[in-house]
Amino acid sequence: MHIPEEFYDFCLYLHQDFELYGPEPQDWINGAMRHMDNASRLVLKDYLVLLLTGDYSDSQLREIISAAGTDTSFLDVRDPRQFLGLTRDMINSSLPQ
Repeated sequence: MHIPEEFYDFCLYLHQDFELYGPEPQDWINGAMRHMDNASRLVLKDYLVLLLTGDYSDSQLREIISAAGTDTSFLDVRDPRQFLGLTRDMINSSLPQ
């Protein structure tokens, strides 16, 4: 599967200092997305839809997130499907209608 560069870019902002964005997952997602333009967010959203609708286990999703550069030793993604779904939903609400 091709992993888009936009997913790597997003994940690289989820590092050991991600809590500087704020205490909640929504804060972390907003912090990572603030560096992305609308076109990049759309590519990321489409990839997240592919992950969420694919036949991936939670373990596989964690591996994909980790392999993309997320510092998962600090970002405890117990429910990767929920985190990716929240990211998708936040992108949807941030894009012009």
